[in-house]
Amino acid sequence: VSFSLAPGECLGIIGPSGSGKSTLGKIITGIFPPTAGAVLLDGVDISVLRDCGGGRRLGYLPQDIDLFGETVKDIIARLDDADLQKVIEAAKLAGLHETIIRLPQGYDTVINVAGANLPRGFRQRLGLARAFFGDPHLVVLDEPNSSLDSLGERMLFDAIERMKAANTTVIIITHRIGI
Repeated sequence: VSFSLAPGECLGIIGPSGSGKSTLGKIITGIFPPTAGAVLLDGVDISVLRDCGGGRRLGYLPQDIDLFGETVKDIIARLDDADLQKVIEAAKLAGLHETIIRLPQGYDTVINVAGANLPRGFRQRLGLARAFFGDPHLVVLDEPNSSLDSLGERMLFDAIERMKAANTTVIIITHRIGI
């Protein structure tokens, strides 16, 4: 596979289940090394970016969402001691801010057992907020609408459009052609 995307472009990777889409997403994000060639982001090999802390240029929503962190803020900020306003911006982009402020301690609400007790749609939106956090240059979304209702899907479409308008390159991996 070989392709190049400009800032603000959006690419859909569409195919049936088991065809290697998620594996390609993991290669693009540097989780898996490519068997040949390289993945470059802003002209730098993605593996170098991940190893030297440049991973902030990259947002990723995996198909199976693992939520790391103690509080909602920690999860969205990727365990970074981030400015709350940036966390709120990411949550708003994912359509989650209003829900979070209704939690007992808002952004400081403790999430137990990596969010295993949370509804799947809420977990997915937290994962989206985490992927959007920090003005990434590239966002890779693997089945981003799999657990979203129609309102959540509309917010996802709007968020993707805002990311593109901010010159963030977006890659959407899906088997559902509608997105």
